[in-house]
Amino acid sequence: MSEQQFFKERPDTNLVLQIMQRYLPFWPLFVVTISIGLALSWFYLRVQTRIYVANAKVLLKDPQKNGGDSKVLDALNIFSEKKIVENEIIVLRSSVILEEVVRNLDLYNEVHNKGKVRTEELYKGNSPVWFRAVDKKNIKSGGKYFFSVDWKKKQVSINKQTIAFNDTVNIRGTAYFIVPNPEYNQTLTGKNYYVIFNSVESAAGGFAGNLKASATSNSSTVIDVKLETPVPEKGVDFLNRLFEVYNDDAIEDKNQIAAKTLAFIEDRLNLVTGQLDSVEKNIQRYKTQEAVYDLGSQASLYLSNVSELDRKGSDVQIQLDVLRDVQNYVDRKGGKPGTVPSQMLISDPTLAGLLTKLYDAEFQLVKAESINGEKSDAVILANDAVGRIKKDIRENLGTIRSNLNAVKSNVNSGIAMNSGLLSQIPRKERGLLDISRQQAIKNNIYTFLLQKREETALSSAGTTPDLRVLEKGSSYGPIKPVAKNYYLTGFLLGLLVSVIYVLLREQFNRKILFRSEIEDKTSVPVLAEIMYSKTPSTIAISEGKRTIIAEQFRSMRTNLAFMGINEENKTLLVTSSISGEGKSFIALNLAMSFTLTGKRVGLMEMDLRKPKLSKYLGINRDPGITSFLIGKAAIDDIIKETSYPNLYVVSAGPIPPNPTELILSAKFGEMMELLKDKFDYLIIDSAPIGPVTDSQLISGYANSTLYVVRHAHTPKVMLRMIDDLYKHGKFKNMALVFNGLKARGAAMLGGYGYGYGSYGYGYGYGYGGGDGYGYYTVEESKPGWRNGWGVFRKLRKMVKRN
Repeated sequence: MSEQQFFKERPDTNLVLQIMQRYLPFWPLFVVTISIGLALSWFYLRVQTRIYVANAKVLLKDPQKNGGDSKVLDALNIFSEKKIVENEIIVLRSSVILEEVVRNLDLYNEVHNKGKVRTEELYKGNSPVWFRAVDKKNIKSGGKYFFSVDWKKKQVSINKQTIAFNDTVNIRGTAYFIVPNPEYNQTLTGKNYYVIFNSVESAAGGFAGNLKASATSNSSTVIDVKLETPVPEKGVDFLNRLFEVYNDDAIEDKNQIAAKTLAFIEDRLNLVTGQLDSVEKNIQRYKTQEAVYDLGSQASLYLSNVSELDRKGSDVQIQLDVLRDVQNYVDRKGGKPGTVPSQMLISDPTLAGLLTKLYDAEFQLVKAESINGEKSDAVILANDAVGRIKKDIRENLGTIRSNLNAVKSNVNSGIAMNSGLLSQIPRKERGLLDISRQQAIKNNIYTFLLQKREETALSSAGTTPDLRVLEKGSSYGPIKPVAKNYYLTGFLLGLLVSVIYVLLREQFNRKILFRSEIEDKTSVPVLAEIMYSKTPSTIAISEGKRTIIAEQFRSMRTNLAFMGINEENKTLLVTSSISGEGKSFIALNLAMSFTLTGKRVGLMEMDLRKPKLSKYLGINRDPGITSFLIGKAAIDDIIKETSYPNLYVVSAGPIPPNPTELILSAKFGEMMELLKDKFDYLIIDSAPIGPVTDSQLISGYANSTLYVVRHAHTPKVMLRMIDDLYKHGKFKNMALVFNGLKARGAAMLGGYGYGYGSYGYGYGYGYGGGDGYGYYTVEESKPGWRNGWGVFRKLRKMVKRN
């Protein structure tokens, strides 16, 4: 494995694992927000009004079959409309029907009890009193009124009035009877009653909006009716009464039509009876006066022959008229080409065929003219074809007309002959025949009306409803609110709040939080990750110490070998972007890690403006580097031994006014050569490069550079500068150290989390022991869930102090 591969390697992970690594460390936050969301859902669900469904099924008479109760009306063409399922559904939901149901059930007002959590509607036996309109045909909307019931005094207080039971109260122009409920539990207290007075129209409109009716299938006449209501008993009563009102209305409508039909028949019967009586008296008078007692059948036969011949003559005349129309069409020479006379009355097949050919020929002529022009050969040929067909038609017309004229002549001769025979019948018999015919006509009409009157009376008596109830009203539910939807919404809302919090807290932070941010925006390899320590001590590694931070410094020491740091290339520069990123801490503990291998390590305090190493190690800063550079101290004077074996500090000395000029002096190069000869490793703690250029000036004397980036401290904008420094080679063998990593989310509570819950990658770390650097040596002292994440320990300390 190459150095570049080593430093650039990232852990392979899938999307699910990435999400878990990002959000799972914050699981207590998710637990809290989701719990709050579920609690709010429970509370909101509790205050919501439950909605139930009342449903029923009815059968509409088959609209394709005529019912027995409409035969008479159909015969008289008075009532021939059939029932259509879609139309009847509209009628069922019509305002007229619904308003009648509202009046019947006194649903124009609603009594409620306003509880502390939820308001419930009181219906029938659950209501203490009922408000019933005196005049149900004239009810006005009254609004909302709170009322109280005094059972001892038998009175109701409403609208600043005290009304006795069974008395009336006037609400905005409408009088209502106050009817007590004798079965109501009169010992109930603490109820907050109110009543809403609606108009019949608005109440019916409310039911219409919640009433659904549909056929069970396209070919079925079974209607499934459903009503959504907060009171299931109210919905069931409404549906049952709805069907009753619908059937009563339909029956009343049929009975009204039947009554009008009967009145019409009676009027006609009276008229026909008078006419029939008059005709019979005329027959009696005529026979008496003219002494006529027997009518021969011959007169009837003659009359029948005349009628038959007259009909034949009419048929012949019609044929002649048709032939005249055809002749006119042909003689017009195509004035309106394509318009051929109707062939329905033409009995001759030859003529019908010729007319069809003429139509086709003229159609082809028009087509040829539109395509080729009037002078084209096709048009000339088409004209010739039309002319030939018309010639044939004229010849055929002449033949047919001759035949028809011959038939007409024979018919006229027959009529004349039969009329002559009929004229020989005595005048008396002909007069009697006329009167008898009138008698037969009136008698037939009278018999027909009598029959229809009886049928109408029977149909009216046997009228059946249009709707047959298959399933009476029943209820189920509640269907609203759906508890799982509310809890799911609360769960998602709590989840979303936590996700947004984590995103706002981390994704939109201007500071560097994740190692992935460094690797995405820079090409500089990340050498190591150093965890954050809560202890004030600056020494994180020593002999025998096995904390996570100590192991991280040991790992960083090993990784430096991949960068070429050894006893020949021994100089290592440690710098950062801004102050406070922990470069002195990194330099000190890295030097400590090299001393543990028995190497002699020199630690240079080159942050000449803000030196810290001398203070950390408890040594005098003066004399120091600045003293040597101005010639006031020897090299051995500025190298100071510490309390840690093999660790020596080259202190900064007095803070100079011109540190940049001192670094640029030849004396500084001489000092670096002397120090390299005296130590196995030389680590330079330099100033941040953001405000000053000291580190860039010193970089020429170093073999490698460690650039410190601190978690939640280094601005993200510095990453571009770091990448530019790396790409332009301003520092030799440059690598990054991600310092001060804190555990994420719940891991912060328990002292764990480096790796899975960390902001970095945490290759190979998972130690839990330690001795005071934010990590614990025994399992009982780990502030995880077993000890309430340190809360119990803190409480015990507080008690001991008191």
